[in-house]
Amino acid sequence: MLMLPTPPDIDLDSLFRVPTGKMLHARECQHLTEKSLALLEPATELDLAKLPLCSSCRDALSTGGRAHYTSFDAALEALPVPVEHRPHMREVAAALDTAQVWIPASRSYIAVSAGPGIEASAYFHKTFVDVHQEDGGYVREWVPGHRTTRSAGEAAPAQLPAVCPTCFVQLPASGRCDECD
Repeated sequence: MLMLPTPPDIDLDSLFRVPTGKMLHARECQHLTEKSLALLEPATELDLAKLPLCSSCRDALSTGGRAHYTSFDAALEALPVPVEHRPHMREVAAALDTAQVWIPASRSYIAVSAGPGIEASAYFHKTFVDVHQEDGGYVREWVPGHRTTRSAGEAAPAQLPAVCPTCFVQLPASGRCDECD
């Protein structure tokens, strides 16, 4: 594992660890589950010296973190999503619990979830939506009218690859995350 020093502009008081965890996180880390959030402990000086900072947290903390919104519509305006794609995205969002709405520091999508530590219900990109499935993973739904870059004879993938619900990396064929196990 590549150990990067904690950037000097990150407030060390904003870093935490899960007792059995192998990385430091910010309280708003997308990798933390409800259970993990309940177990969070402030990072000690020893933790800061020994444990790497989660790459998502590093990016978020060094660029100001994610921006939270009081409504899905406010986030649509902030991203901004093309006006012609908004009705379909509102329709998808209406079927989901959108108690928590945010745009990450990368400003690449809008995420919604039922609350802190709960896996995102969907990720709304400018031309597609990745919707969480009950049995795990996400299904990509293209916004109607969007043209993909596939050639005429190329079929769309049958299913997106499985993704680790904790660290969001693609799972190997074994189904067990190499990063988390």
